[in-house]
Amino acid sequence: MERSKLFWHLILLVIYITDSYAGNSSIINNNSSPEESDLLKNVITVLEQFVKDHAIKMEIIEDKLDTMYEKLLHCGAKTSLHASLKSKNSTIRTRKYATTAAETTKPTPATMVTTSMTPSSSVSSTGSRGKEFLILFMRNYPYVSGSVTIYITTDNNTSVNISTSPNLRAKIKSATDRIMNVFSYSSITLPFNLTCEYLTIEAKAILLQTSELSTVSIFDSFYKISNDGTLIIPTEKLSTTYLVSSTKPYYSGSNDYYSQFAIAIAHEKTKVKIRFRMKSNTSISLLGGTYKDQDVFTVSLVKYETLQIRHTTDLTGTFITSSEPIAVFSGNRCQHLKLGACSHLVTQLPPTTEFDNKYIVPPFYGNSRTLIQVISESQSSVDVTIGNQESTWHMKEKEYRNIEVASDEITILESDNAILVTGFGMGSRSNDPYMTVIPGVHQYVDYYKIVVPDGYINNYICVIIPNKFTKYLQINGSSFDYYKTVHLSSAVLDTTFSIRVLEVNNGPVVVSTTNNAKFGLIVYGHRGYDGYGFAGNYVLS
Repeated sequence: MERSKLFWHLILLVIYITDSYAGNSSIINNNSSPEESDLLKNVITVLEQFVKDHAIKMEIIEDKLDTMYEKLLHCGAKTSLHASLKSKNSTIRTRKYATTAAETTKPTPATMVTTSMTPSSSVSSTGSRGKEFLILFMRNYPYVSGSVTIYITTDNNTSVNISTSPNLRAKIKSATDRIMNVFSYSSITLPFNLTCEYLTIEAKAILLQTSELSTVSIFDSFYKISNDGTLIIPTEKLSTTYLVSSTKPYYSGSNDYYSQFAIAIAHEKTKVKIRFRMKSNTSISLLGGTYKDQDVFTVSLVKYETLQIRHTTDLTGTFITSSEPIAVFSGNRCQHLKLGACSHLVTQLPPTTEFDNKYIVPPFYGNSRTLIQVISESQSSVDVTIGNQESTWHMKEKEYRNIEVASDEITILESDNAILVTGFGMGSRSNDPYMTVIPGVHQYVDYYKIVVPDGYINNYICVIIPNKFTKYLQINGSSFDYYKTVHLSSAVLDTTFSIRVLEVNNGPVVVSTTNNAKFGLIVYGHRGYDGYGFAGNYVLS
């Protein structure tokens, strides 16, 4: 028998045996006959050898079993095969790095966009799609005016209810609250005075509810030189512990550059504790008290209330806990990181329960350099690969580290414990900085529908996908070959990943795979002295 046929026969035999013994604490137990035990031992031995000899084949099988396993779970099936293969496959992991810069141009047909594309019923993970979202808007550059915006995408006709606190000022509330229908996508413009003031309790949170699974993102302002956006996490993924990510203000003597974060309350009677991280010789005056580095501020808040904190030094590493799930946003009021002028930085933070331990950080195309921030929830050992350079960080609990990498370098991070990774496009002579949470490998999903905002000259999507599944990638229902690739590189983490940056137009964009292969997605764009960036998903799938 040919080796490939033997290989598949063995796989089928193990599936049959696993199914036959479903429910037993082990395949080989005291009730097994000697003949059965010998047969099973021989099968396992042969399979293990094939795993070693056929690592690539096993990766393909594992990916297929991922999809099968998730479907079986919905049917209540029991199987130990997926876990068995995954644990064995993990022993053959190889860490390498490779990069090939590419500038290729493909024609983009004028009629490529398909705004109402519906995902296949076999989409295996919702990721950041949900039916309820808690939103706030942080303070932007002092001279910013205009409006703030919510984008909603959906695959079906969806009823949307936007509500605010009864204690919100009546004029703002009447301009915000609404019930509407959305088909495919919609942008909702809200009054700029919904943005939070500093160091005071307000009722400025927004609750957005949808009748169908939807994706929500926000933009803090459309002021032409200071703007950023973030994906919004569904309330079902919110939790009670967070670590703040920000950057050291460019100039500590000005309130233009504050490091800042803000919290929004989803439930009544929520107790919040904030353990501050700041320069040891500085303090914050907050609601009648003064707090220094490592001091704990405690406050009780109710549904829809918000509190925004700012400082002229970096607040990264500040630890927030609460008695009920809350939403936390962070960034900088305005920041100058490398070149260009200052620009607003904002992202919603995932709770520590959603952190990952494996990350591929691509470069931000069109920026001078990339700033990467790593925050460790607990004591961790982090393997870092940048180009051909490898190192290991031994990080303490709640510690953070920043690294800068060149505009064409890919960074691989592997940790023995969960970590948070944020990335910053550091700007260029014509573009300003922005920030986003970087998606971990276990946060990749197989379907995204996002909105690329209006008003930007260049818009990009960065796709991080196993190389063997690139052929299954589609954008707006068509092959990605129809879109201009401005950067192409690769990295090896368990398997070879293709990192591809493609130029897209504004409006709704559907990125998916026809075989349900999971991949990471980061969206960003530039215009004169401004930029934005956000991830397609960064909660565990």
